[in-house]
Amino acid sequence: MLWLERKYLSMCIAHLGHAKWKNENTLNHRCPYCGDSKKNQYKARGYHFVVEQNFVYKCHNCGKATSSVHFMKDHFPTIHRDYLKEWLTEQGVKPKPKKLLSANEYKFTPQQDLLNISVETLKAVCWPAWDKIVSREYLQNRKIPDEKIEELWYVNNSQYLSNLSEKYKDRVLGNDPRIVLPFFAENGELVGVSGRAMNDSPLRYLTMKFLEDVPLIYNLNKVDKTKTIYVTEGPIDSLFLPNSIAVGGSDFKKLDDSIKDNAVIIFDNEPRSKEIIKKLKEVIDLGYKVVIWHNKRVNGIKDINDMIMDGLSQTNVLDIINTSIFDGLSAKLKLTEYKKT
Repeated sequence: MLWLERKYLSMCIAHLGHAKWKNENTLNHRCPYCGDSKKNQYKARGYHFVVEQNFVYKCHNCGKATSSVHFMKDHFPTIHRDYLKEWLTEQGVKPKPKKLLSANEYKFTPQQDLLNISVETLKAVCWPAWDKIVSREYLQNRKIPDEKIEELWYVNNSQYLSNLSEKYKDRVLGNDPRIVLPFFAENGELVGVSGRAMNDSPLRYLTMKFLEDVPLIYNLNKVDKTKTIYVTEGPIDSLFLPNSIAVGGSDFKKLDDSIKDNAVIIFDNEPRSKEIIKKLKEVIDLGYKVVIWHNKRVNGIKDINDMIMDGLSQTNVLDIINTSIFDGLSAKLKLTEYKKT
């Protein structure tokens, strides 16, 4: 059905580079298969056009050719799923009624929509941060390493994130442009995202959690538990450290005991914050090694990203951290000094 394919292709436009309808039967945009030209961000050589009452896709750069329905399946699985539902309805196909189980047969099964969220789902609503000039320049201006930028995503309207899960479909998430940081479980399953506002939004971080029984810990799926693990509050700070994770806040109690021996807890540098001091005491009492900032080069600088922005290199920051690690009684004594700075 030509009109139906046109309808759902139009839903993809907001997520495709330089996309526009040339006419009612021709849609042009940058090719997401090959990325089009990396030297010229304005080249758009991907085309959807009509062949025998169906849209097909062809890239005049890489030569990729497929049906537009398969194109949606490859890059926008959520939109593709909705297309299939409406196509079946138009065909007069009704879903089979589900047989209800008796109370003694019933067993809880997690909602499948939540379990099937993946990187492919992210592609349906976000762009790779490196591929968009606005997000790439924003991150480079904050001195985020290029290799880390390639792991991040960008959305130009945070409301699009509501499409990631049925859990959020009716939530009002605003329309701010955001850098999207994905949180994966150790098995690689996407369990949540955090959207960092790129403007002056009063809601700096927008956090979405898809699975309630899995903690949101950034980079947990890549960390080497046999080595020193640097644990920061915010994911952005963790991007400057090797073998690092972030808890997305100041609740370090969510950490698993399996990393306790090698974990180094790094709070923001706020000696005047009663909340930070309280939490530092808590993790010291739990037996963790902590960083207590005492180097004069970071006096008055709140977090690792600010230290980098202030002119310190990643090596400088790591050296300062490694000479500021304490535990047990020595940590408690150093904390007493820290509170007075």
